[in-house]
Amino acid sequence: MPGKGSGLYCRRWSKVFSGEILDTALTDFSTRAGCLLTTGYTTSFHVQPVNIRQQILQSWAKSYLTPLRQSAKALAAIVTSTWVKTSPTIGPVLGFPRAPVHGKPGKGFDYSFIQFPPGPEPEILETDVVIVGSGCGGGVCAKNLAEAGHRVMVVEKAYHWPPEHLPMTERDAGIQLFANGGIESVDDQSISIIAGQAWGGGGTVNWSASLQTQAYVRKEWADKGLAFFTSSEFQDSLDRVCHRMGVSTEHVEHNMNNKTLSEGARKLGYSHKMVPQNTGGNKHYCGYCTLGCGAAEKQGPVVSFLPDAERSGAQFIEGCEADKVLFENVEGRKVATGVKGRWTSRDSSGGVGGSDRYSRDVIINAKRVIVSDLLELFFSIQRVRRVQDIFRGIVLSVLSL
Repeated sequence: MPGKGSGLYCRRWSKVFSGEILDTALTDFSTRAGCLLTTGYTTSFHVQPVNIRQQILQSWAKSYLTPLRQSAKALAAIVTSTWVKTSPTIGPVLGFPRAPVHGKPGKGFDYSFIQFPPGPEPEILETDVVIVGSGCGGGVCAKNLAEAGHRVMVVEKAYHWPPEHLPMTERDAGIQLFANGGIESVDDQSISIIAGQAWGGGGTVNWSASLQTQAYVRKEWADKGLAFFTSSEFQDSLDRVCHRMGVSTEHVEHNMNNKTLSEGARKLGYSHKMVPQNTGGNKHYCGYCTLGCGAAEKQGPVVSFLPDAERSGAQFIEGCEADKVLFENVEGRKVATGVKGRWTSRDSSGGVGGSDRYSRDVIINAKRVIVSDLLELFFSIQRVRRVQDIFRGIVLSVLSL
């Protein structure tokens, strides 16, 4: 049976899959006509025997009606993810007990986040560059710009959790470290991804894998008019990022699954390579990095680029969701001049679940605005083929992809 957090997970996943298709199917369950149409019975779905409900949902998966097939897929994803993330038994059965058995607890960087007192009026700040998002793209931009002498401010809607809070359980990580309980999906569910939502973004919850953009992808971008991606300058940029994180294959230790796949590939004559890891040139085999690295060895933005940025004068705001980019007309063109958002404090004990938290509107005026979370932009667009026009003054960081 799912654990205590299953109800919250179901609500979060229902939000992810709250497109018109699933909404319509669930609404139909509450009417006789709708039940007849979607289940073949006039009896309401919730009063049917369990075996009949199972038959109905199984039939949806094979239905010639696309809405029913997609609804079956969405419901299966909700139930499966909820069970996996809240089950008290699946971790030990797979060889991953609650407490990590490899590695030792580490010491994280002592960040200084801007705090605001309670008040009715918006808090107004000034800076040279405001960066929305603290992930891989935002972290690299913050480091480079701060070291170049610019005033930099990084705004992140999630919160920082130091190593002593990591790794979290699957349930807690889905709430505190991932977006929407662990997944983002477009309305028709044709594209779904796991997205980080924490201080450090996806770099806080990835498996240490650090792949450079492959040549055929760079060529495709260049053929679309982005020649920079096939230049030696871009390759140098990738190499500098990998060098800072200590990316290599020298200290990789595979688990049993990967060893089995490698041996199978060898026997079949298939080529295979090790995936480089950003472990700072050290051996790191904790098995829990996707739930947050408690050893502070994985060189994600929280351990590498963001500390570098703060040492060079960058300022950080956690718990602040920037929901609007501000513009001004300059010589007939719109230019981004800042962002507006809503900041929410921690509670009196330093957590985020207490009732004594408060919020403030925040306006940050800046010469340049960098939106590092391209995924957030992508999933906010219902139907997207390509973005043709980007307002002058906004920079979208491709490193977040």
